[in-house]
Amino acid sequence: MILILIPSHFEAKAFIAGLVGRWESRIGGADCTEGKSGEEAVTVGVIGMGQPHAARRARAVLVDLKQRNANFRGVILAGFAGALNPELKRGEIFVTAGAAHLLPLLAAAERPREAKLATVDKIAGTAAAKRELFERTGAWLCDMEQAHLEPLAQEFGVPFVGLRIVSDEAHEDLPVETLGRSYDQQTGTYTPWKLAGYLALHPLRIAKLAAFVRLLPPVRNCLSDRLHTWLRQAGPRLFR
Repeated sequence: MILILIPSHFEAKAFIAGLVGRWESRIGGADCTEGKSGEEAVTVGVIGMGQPHAARRARAVLVDLKQRNANFRGVILAGFAGALNPELKRGEIFVTAGAAHLLPLLAAAERPREAKLATVDKIAGTAAAKRELFERTGAWLCDMEQAHLEPLAQEFGVPFVGLRIVSDEAHEDLPVETLGRSYDQQTGTYTPWKLAGYLALHPLRIAKLAAFVRLLPPVRNCLSDRLHTWLRQAGPRLFR
């Protein structure tokens, strides 16, 4: 069995929908779904975005799986990432950790490229912030989780793979102030009522938010399709 960690319910929705024999639970604050992708048994843990909740929830799921599943073999972290390299395009998928575990098992035409990723404390929401981070770190992508979760997998003695898809390009400014109303970083909870109230007071910001959000379902679906394809190809051999 393989554990797949995904930061948000939105990112996880399409992949979970493609699982067969789904069974849901809640472990340490993480919403979990067990099922099968092809012949491979997986557990999906939705752990929240960034610190401290992503690592805390991931730890709870890892403890639970270690205690009850002797066949637990490895961890995949999958989800969106912001592009820092201006050459990257929305919808491109990259392996950001553990490439040696995955790439040799895939057909040549199916192998994504590798990329360095920088984990940040808050969303890099402007083109200027992305440019500064690119120049300072040399990373092609940024997220808010991997640097905290990869050591956790090592602590539990299981291999780790990072998979990220570009959700926003380096030249794009995101509606960060608006998006921030939909998730409380301190509590690790979604706050749609706060977003609705904010938009009621700032209706001119609705169009920019909607323009960004409508680009995301095809990106999410692309990552889901690729991950299911790779699990069907490599799942029985992955992490062995």
